[in-house]
Amino acid sequence: MARKLFLYGCLVLFLLGTIELMSFGVFRAFQDRFTFLDTELYRLPKTDLPLAEKHFDARLGWSEHYSTPQGERPRVRSYGQALMSAYGDSYTHCDEVEDDQTWETFLADETGSDVFNYGVGGFGTGQAYLRFRDEFSSHRTPVVTLGLITENINRTVNVYRPYYYPGTQLHFTKPRFIQRDGELTLLENPVQDKADLPNLMDDAFLRSVGKHDWWFNRDEYPVLGFPYSAILLNQRIWKEAISGKMERPVTDMNPRPWAELWEQEEPRSLMFAIFDRFFADARKQEARPLLLVLPQREEVQEMLRTGRLPNAVQHIIDHCEARSLDCIEMVSLFVKHVQTHGPEALGGLFLRAHVSPEGNRLIAQRIAAWLRDQDLLDP
Repeated sequence: MARKLFLYGCLVLFLLGTIELMSFGVFRAFQDRFTFLDTELYRLPKTDLPLAEKHFDARLGWSEHYSTPQGERPRVRSYGQALMSAYGDSYTHCDEVEDDQTWETFLADETGSDVFNYGVGGFGTGQAYLRFRDEFSSHRTPVVTLGLITENINRTVNVYRPYYYPGTQLHFTKPRFIQRDGELTLLENPVQDKADLPNLMDDAFLRSVGKHDWWFNRDEYPVLGFPYSAILLNQRIWKEAISGKMERPVTDMNPRPWAELWEQEEPRSLMFAIFDRFFADARKQEARPLLLVLPQREEVQEMLRTGRLPNAVQHIIDHCEARSLDCIEMVSLFVKHVQTHGPEALGGLFLRAHVSPEGNRLIAQRIAAWLRDQDLLDP
């Protein structure tokens, strides 16, 4: 009996040792593929401090700070007739293309009017709305748009970007809105002075920032160390692995592809409250508000595969229809283009992460058609 127990014990130890050895090999070899606990990921690297100081904005968290009359992205031509102001994130700013290749520029050329681009890379919808609220009254236009991609709901509940995506290059805090007693309430940016940016290197300060951050400590990141086999029991590792297999990799544009915040009441209600306030504020200033749902490659692929809008886009459309809010979603526009021109056309609509010049031209044409339908263009 003792001999059998000894043999069983040896077998168990052998199996555990084999699993530990295999886990060591796999996770050491592919450590760049997964996210492991590393407090340095949250701290602002000292070498990045000059860049943080350059883009710091006490009110918004960060901004581009263009030296243009209203701080908009430079326009290549001026028509002397203001038409539209566009607020949003990098899909509104049109990252990865030149100033003459943005949808705002194409729309300006299409309509013979000035279109002002106030998009900022990395912004959440709350930040975009806040910039509109703070600045629009000083340079009003007949039409104003709030642009977003559906992933922006994840940013809207975020206060410190690295808590949402530890691999980010944006080591900034930001303001965020919450709903309190049914009212939209602003929580100011935790860093109010450029001189306080070094606080982002202090773990105690960063923990205090996490109080109102949806993502703070939401994941139990595994430790890359002994016992390596314990990593196999971590849910985050399996989520990342499955997302990669489903062609939804963890990227700076979508750090948590498995997160379905549009299916959760609290963040969805917050987004809808921001939409509603944007429309109400714009109308008070006698401007015509428009919500733009800009397309991501994965959403276009999903609709091509399923034949229906992604759930997140549909949630937005349903809310806008129920509240009589003007909204244009561009996912179905891109799908129609691919269906007309063939599967290879999809590659021409996107660059590495953002919309290509060709895709931006399609977006501009769709907005121009809406403006004509609404009699918002001068004859």
